[in-house]
Amino acid sequence: MKKITIIVSESSGGVKTIINKLIIGLRREGFSVIRINLHGKNRIVRAFEDLKNIKFLRHFDTVIYTGSIPYPSCWFIKGLTKILIFLHGFVVYEIMSVLNDPCAPLRTKIKSLYLLQSWNLNRLLGCADLYICHSLTTCEMNGIDEDFILLPQFIFPEETESYSKLCSILTKDGGFSYNEVKIVTYTSAAPRFLEPYYIIKLMISISKRVPSKKIQLLVIDPRAKEGQEEYDNLKVKFIKPLPRHRFLQLLAQADLYLERCIDEELGLTSIEAVLLGIPVAKLTHPKYVERQDYKDEVLWASSPQKFIDMLSDYVRHLDYWKSYYAKKLQNFLTTRRSWDYVKIPLLKYISLDPS
Repeated sequence: MKKITIIVSESSGGVKTIINKLIIGLRREGFSVIRINLHGKNRIVRAFEDLKNIKFLRHFDTVIYTGSIPYPSCWFIKGLTKILIFLHGFVVYEIMSVLNDPCAPLRTKIKSLYLLQSWNLNRLLGCADLYICHSLTTCEMNGIDEDFILLPQFIFPEETESYSKLCSILTKDGGFSYNEVKIVTYTSAAPRFLEPYYIIKLMISISKRVPSKKIQLLVIDPRAKEGQEEYDNLKVKFIKPLPRHRFLQLLAQADLYLERCIDEELGLTSIEAVLLGIPVAKLTHPKYVERQDYKDEVLWASSPQKFIDMLSDYVRHLDYWKSYYAKKLQNFLTTRRSWDYVKIPLLKYISLDPS
């Protein structure tokens, strides 16, 4: 039996979810998987804590470092075990955005500078044997052009049923407005995400095309002040990130979720929306269209005008299109985004005996 250890620190939100699911998936394949949590109060303390595990780590066939930047132990086990690094997001861009932020505290900038040096050193000296990326664009934006595998967001078979039951619970008390089309999106400062002002601009155009429909756009944005704006038949509401149960309830009561990525990726929230029976729409930059593994299951377009046309028709004929796209997307998830489908490249590499 192959032995795997997964090193985790500071995981939260979507990263925490995907790490937990990865551990479950590998255990289902018969691997012995040990999770090591580094609990130090900062990166340096956790680095020293990590170094204490060197002797222990040498006994594993594979070590997976999560959080994009590996800890120092990787240099002491290099060549003795397979080293995989799971990349989350655009590492250098995220670090540089903090360093260039005039409002960021000095302590935060020092931490970011340390992370940047660690990233550059590991890339220069080649700590990783293999990188894991959610999408080709993630690898590309991190400068990884070889020795990687793709592991997109995935589901387990039982999640379809469990989310269906959850949806019934979340929507049993109502909360719907049959006279209003409710659209939800989540955004942040990442470079591949549509900015709120651009989303609002698109929605204003859509609302003008369908004046008979009242539309509510809920923008979840950790940077924005909570508030509301109105444009004729369009109401835009800005809210801060919600507790998970409240967010899922909001999502389950929506008519559409707008994926904020402009590359090929479908984020975790899009996956959860589909599991709750909510269709997903996205605007994809033309350079990423060929990388998409979905076709007409998602309401996507590569130009703003086509996007406006498509969503205007969706809103106008909501009763028909909502159930239509919900079914198509759920079928897509259970086939193309199931663990059994996406696991193959990862399992092949882990199971491969050293030459």
